[in-house]
Amino acid sequence: MNADVPEATLKEPRSKRLRSITPVPPRQAWTEDAACLHEAGAELAVVLWRVLHRVREWAECAPDERGSVFPFDRKAAVARLVEGCTAAPEVLEAFGTFALLLRAPERIEARRLAEACHQVYAWAEEKSLVKVGMLFAEAAALVEMESPTWANIAGRMCRRAARDERAESWYHRAFGLAVRTKDQGELVRALLGYGALMKDLGNYEEARRYYEKAATRAVHSGRRRQAGEAHHDLLTIAAERGTYTEGERHVRRALDFYPIHHPRLPALAHDWAFLLIRLHHYTPAVSLLEMAAPRAGTPALQTLFWSTLAWASAGVKRRERFDKVEQVVLRLIPSQEEFTAAALIHLAEGARRFELWDQAESYAASAASAARSRKDTALEEEAHNLLSQVTNRESAPLEQAHPDPDRVTGLGRILKARLRKWDAPNQRRPGATSGDHKG
Repeated sequence: MNADVPEATLKEPRSKRLRSITPVPPRQAWTEDAACLHEAGAELAVVLWRVLHRVREWAECAPDERGSVFPFDRKAAVARLVEGCTAAPEVLEAFGTFALLLRAPERIEARRLAEACHQVYAWAEEKSLVKVGMLFAEAAALVEMESPTWANIAGRMCRRAARDERAESWYHRAFGLAVRTKDQGELVRALLGYGALMKDLGNYEEARRYYEKAATRAVHSGRRRQAGEAHHDLLTIAAERGTYTEGERHVRRALDFYPIHHPRLPALAHDWAFLLIRLHHYTPAVSLLEMAAPRAGTPALQTLFWSTLAWASAGVKRRERFDKVEQVVLRLIPSQEEFTAAALIHLAEGARRFELWDQAESYAASAASAARSRKDTALEEEAHNLLSQVTNRESAPLEQAHPDPDRVTGLGRILKARLRKWDAPNQRRPGATSGDHKG
């Protein structure tokens, strides 16, 4: 991917560009849609496939022709939809809207239909059904084509589902729509999302540039929450490629900006602990992860957080704790694929610490395969490097004391105090970022 092309688009456009909005990415094949929906279970997948098909047909139809968009037995279609409600009662309200779409397509409002698609997306995300969430996030963005909010959510879910080119298109569109509508919040969110995409692709310098742009714009527009998110994302780069000093600067800035109940606060604690592990400061990481892991939320984040705790526990030679957490991670992995590669790398590092070479080799090889299937080149390279070290029986790095341990301990106390006060919000607003990064 040529990173210079999006730069021109994501810079603040001049007036002549304000009318130029990147087109919606072309739909993927229906067979691929069916494969994505299958993660919801065979019975529900059929229902969701039909719903998705009808929503797209309606969105792509001229408004004055929508009354005749469904030339089939609508009553029978509604009956089939009602039967499918039993498989997902959490989205009953959304199914009611879809039933109205079938009965009277000319009367349904775009905003209401987009919100119904959003409800399905949010339900799917909560269950770590990332591909299902992606399809319905895209459907919402297709229904309300002038909304930068829906376009940003579509971009985020495509990125999490490893549909990088689609994610890029949606982020470009979201940025353009945000400029047109003067929506500073969504403009910052598009910059953050595109930065995350660059990080996923291993382009850390580009990612850092977009995160810094987002942080600057968020601060200047008085958006403290988003400024915190930008510094949090900069922390994740420091954890992968930076230094302790860089990471500490960003975690403290994130803490300055984050409200007490920000949904990403446990992830902030996790990502700081991850940086400590990278620097072989295992002891302060363990106690912080013990608090963060139970607050992870979705199955995907639980997989990531607990696997990081497994690595840290191995780092301090707590074999019994490692074994128990390892089993938790192995039970979680089948329920999601987003963080499988990262989690397996963490388990391989833990097994390597105890010189369980066969186990470590199996985990590292599986991690490389999982990363390759998601086209995650950075994680695939890390897995292969680890596999080589394990094959050569290179021992894991030992604990290293930080030159200023009181400073590390003090920051850990601040994070733990914030976690004690933290309580996840009952509802996520559209476009909220939660777990939008890798460890």
